[in-house]
Amino acid sequence: MNTTDYIFDPDNPWICQEFILYRKDFDKKINEFILNENVFDIGLIKDYCILLDNAFSFQVPSNNLDDTIEYMHDLSTKRYFIDSFKSFWKENELVGFYWLNGNIVDKLVVKPNYQRLGYGTYLLTHAFKSIFSNNDYEYASLLCMLQNKNGLAFYRKYGLVDGIVE
Repeated sequence: MNTTDYIFDPDNPWICQEFILYRKDFDKKINEFILNENVFDIGLIKDYCILLDNAFSFQVPSNNLDDTIEYMHDLSTKRYFIDSFKSFWKENELVGFYWLNGNIVDKLVVKPNYQRLGYGTYLLTHAFKSIFSNNDYEYASLLCMLQNKNGLAFYRKYGLVDGIVE
């Protein structure tokens, strides 16, 4: 499917494009931002969820905060989530976060007022460095909802290729 021609389907709003990055093609360096990195903190779950809902404002149907909090609470019981969740802060402001599931960037979120300023590249590069620190993985992947036009453009600009693992 050519994702640039995507027309929203209300009967199936969750259609995604898979993106792949092969270890051999990963050459990004972490840029100059000074961000504080933290692990998951259950006491900050509402902050994470507000950011998640704001960053997914394009999404139809939209989430409500209570559902997002329940979703994050469920995730917080899973070892892969706790082990891989990283949040990034500029002074006391949450800039973004990601978590992994093996070689998959399960979620990558950047606060809207920090988008298009290099912070998404910083977080994504950090996530791929974490994935490729495990020598078992020859590629990393992620899914992006077709509704997320900015996300699709960002991942392509970063150098990811449309999925189908070689």
